[in-house]
Amino acid sequence: MLLSRRIRVLVFCVVSALATACGVDDDEVVRVKEGESLADAEYCGSFGCDQLNEFCAEVFLEFGRSPPICITEDVCERLECANTNRRCAIFDGFPGQVKCIK
Repeated sequence: MLLSRRIRVLVFCVVSALATACGVDDDEVVRVKEGESLADAEYCGSFGCDQLNEFCAEVFLEFGRSPPICITEDVCERLECANTNRRCAIFDGFPGQVKCIK
């Protein structure tokens, strides 16, 4: 009985992780503007970003969420929303989120 409970908990954890890590709603998708790049963004470390003006965030791209990367507050100037009726926004947290909202 104890083994069965452990297996159910493990399956639930795996399914929950996959469900939250994958899909990005079409209305939340951001794209990198033509001529811009996020290539200079480093991956976040365990304690966040090294530079004072950077913070750790996931970017909601067409193919899914990016891994947590170090970005600056002006990241939305380099991005555009796939849905033109929306605007880019940064949400606080660790990691934060960069996505489109109404």
